[in-house]
Amino acid sequence: MNAGKTTAAAALIHGLSRAGLTVAGTKATGTGSGGDLWSMADAGADQVFDFTDMGHASTAGLSLSFLEEIVRGLILQVSELGSDVIILELADGIFQRETASLLQSHLFGDAIDGILFAAPDALSATYGVDWLRTRNLPVLGITGLMTASPLATREAGANNDIAVATLENLADPHFATKLCFGATAKPPAAKV
Repeated sequence: MNAGKTTAAAALIHGLSRAGLTVAGTKATGTGSGGDLWSMADAGADQVFDFTDMGHASTAGLSLSFLEEIVRGLILQVSELGSDVIILELADGIFQRETASLLQSHLFGDAIDGILFAAPDALSATYGVDWLRTRNLPVLGITGLMTASPLATREAGANNDIAVATLENLADPHFATKLCFGATAKPPAAKV
């Protein structure tokens, strides 16, 4: 699967970094691949870590307790390094076993402030948002490959009540901070 999640994560990291925030890019599930982390680093992430830094070459077949340990470890590691914002990427597919387990985990739900959902098309975006919301997960916006198509972007926007974000939107510092911190929320003090 390729929904455009790493590209979207990198664009959001770029926007937040341009806003002067210290941003960590992390990946909690999948198979070890330097390309994802390098994309985040190239986009401006101050720290990049994934599950390989937690001792796992792949998360395939891991139990929920190991997956939660990885999430906890990644968040703790980048928090100790002084990150203002942590972008935590999960492997493609909300039905993928490890991803689905984490998304339904209380620890994961408590650890995150919001989800930017990457989808390949408008129908997937709409269903994915509904699936996440029925699990009481805060979905902040929709992005992904579908935003390469103006028609798919309009369809997703017409069928959802949250932002549909293109890569250009995500890379914009004002849009990125508003998406992550809300219209009235004040982001952490920017680095000087």
